[in-house]
Amino acid sequence: MAIGHKKHNVNLGDKGSFTVHEGGLHEALGIPKDKKLTAAQKEPKPRDSSHVKHMKASAKGFAAMRH
Repeated sequence: MAIGHKKHNVNLGDKGSFTVHEGGLHEALGIPKDKKLTAAQKEPKPRDSSHVKHMKASAKGFAAMRH
């Protein structure tokens, strides 16, 4: 994790919680943080690590939420 990333704790109630590092998926994909991720970029690829696949799944879920 790069120094300076903001952390957000996501509480799922009875299902548990996890921590999200702001900009982590952008950094893993090599995309500048000021660029928005497209739906195609959030789709898991066979060559992705399991951690990146989890980040992509979380990003798709966050996009579906009302903020």
